[in-house]
Amino acid sequence: MIRLYLCISKNLVRAFIIVILFPFFGCEKALNLKTPASDQAAVIEEAWKVLDQHYALFSVKGVDWNNTYKEYRPQVTNNMTNITFFRLINSMLETLKDGHVTLISPSDTSTYEGFFTAFASNFNYSNLISKYLKNDFKTSGPAIYTIQNNVGYIYYGSFRNNISDEEVDNMMNEMKNTKGLIVDVRDNTGGRSANVDKLFQRFITEKKLVKYELIKNGAGHDDFFKPDPYYLSPAGSFYSHPVCVLTNRSCFSACNDFVLYMSGLPNVTLVGDQTGGGGGIPHDYILANGWKIQYTATNTLSPEKLPIENGILPDVNIGINSIEETNGKDPILEKAYQLLQ
Repeated sequence: MIRLYLCISKNLVRAFIIVILFPFFGCEKALNLKTPASDQAAVIEEAWKVLDQHYALFSVKGVDWNNTYKEYRPQVTNNMTNITFFRLINSMLETLKDGHVTLISPSDTSTYEGFFTAFASNFNYSNLISKYLKNDFKTSGPAIYTIQNNVGYIYYGSFRNNISDEEVDNMMNEMKNTKGLIVDVRDNTGGRSANVDKLFQRFITEKKLVKYELIKNGAGHDDFFKPDPYYLSPAGSFYSHPVCVLTNRSCFSACNDFVLYMSGLPNVTLVGDQTGGGGGIPHDYILANGWKIQYTATNTLSPEKLPIENGILPDVNIGINSIEETNGKDPILEKAYQLLQ
């Protein structure tokens, strides 16, 4: 699975701040190297240096970037093929274990996917549709929804797909008299913060601090401005009853933010597996040879100022084993219905 996030994909306002403060963060070559683009040793050094100065999560990841340089720089040899050289730089980047880190060449793209591929999927969309929704549901923009036994259900598969205020309110108005609501964001790998905000704002009645963003102010690994708070205010049709949010390891980036926001509400229970993380705003850099690196330029913190990069833990940890999936069962969804009955 390949996911491309163009320049800034999580928070345009904070991204604008970054660009103003650090013009060299833009989608262009940042280091003024005079070495020809064909010099592969210079290119890997450039790749290492731009992350050394601008990547925001070294302390969170616990990665010794100097040791990474010592391991990978000597592996560059004269006349390496583009394929071999691409794999070498990609291997260096993968030591960060960051799903926002991507290497793109004209012929190849590689993104770290270990945040979800190393774990059980805990979701089967076909089983959801055929066995539980029984192909009987409504749509509102990119979301599907239904009401069963007076419990509402919403599935939002990707925050890259825009939803309007009217579409959110259409769902919420139909759900307002239910005794509980399930919001399923399993396999939602993120997208646009505006879509996250629109959905979350239907669950609050007053302005709420939902996160902090740490923005770099220097080349040191821990050089940051003071945490920048992010607040959201209520909007649209308010939902007041108990809510279960269903999660798995593929809940990433903006979806990870959504789960964070919802976890701070007293009527919300997270059910499923830990999310995949992805706290921080991604940004792009063009190397001297024309290849593009995407990296995490900020560090997102919870309202308690804890990093969320490595994911959000569920309140009720439950999964789906292979036998259950083969038999069309979804214990995560069933547990949510049980909690709301």
